[in-house]
Amino acid sequence: MRKIILAISLSLIAPQVSFANCEGDTCIDVSADEKTNEVVVTVKKGKPGSTTSTKPKPRPTATVRKLWIPWLPKPQAEYKPKVRTSVKPKAKPRVRTIAGSQISNQVKRLLPAGSIITQPLADPLINEPVNFLTNTPTSFTTVIIVLDVPITIHLTPAFKWDFGDGKSITTKLPGAPYPLNLIENTYKTVGEKQVTLTTTWNGYWRAGTITAPIKGAIVQSTSKRVFVRPAAITYKP
Repeated sequence: MRKIILAISLSLIAPQVSFANCEGDTCIDVSADEKTNEVVVTVKKGKPGSTTSTKPKPRPTATVRKLWIPWLPKPQAEYKPKVRTSVKPKAKPRVRTIAGSQISNQVKRLLPAGSIITQPLADPLINEPVNFLTNTPTSFTTVIIVLDVPITIHLTPAFKWDFGDGKSITTKLPGAPYPLNLIENTYKTVGEKQVTLTTTWNGYWRAGTITAPIKGAIVQSTSKRVFVRPAAITYKP
């Protein structure tokens, strides 16, 4: 009795992978690993159930007894080789999980990594506004095929600018060149500043009629050194 209770308890505690997004016999799950910045795509095809195999019953064979006459030699029994029959087991449902490293490598090769652009291009002056922008696109779409199922991944970025002087800003705009100047910062001290741009990608995936958000996010980071120079002072009496 204790063994039965223990077996039931273990079966209830054992983790099970659930697929909330299914269409027919195809179930899909897409998530992003925030620690490794990898996209994990899991596809399961096939109807659930166990595969059983049964041993075929031997076919009955008829035996014919031959008449034996005493003055004739005893007939020898004919040797008949046994015919082995086999039944193929039912095909198991195809289950394949694409590891995050495989899918992530494909996505990260296609995912554009933008750079930081400043205006003026040369070293800025103290107390003068500096325009910041990036050439990162405002959306990204790619198609990944897993188990013959095309999965469309659509991502949009959010930008966090750290200007290196204690000030920062978060926006969904990549900035714009002069004279729009959507992202500006004015430095009050001279010296080298480390400007960091952190891009966080979020989005959704689509496969057939199924659409769902991607769990987690992909984060990119780039930086640029800016040297702020003192402005020339001209004194007129």
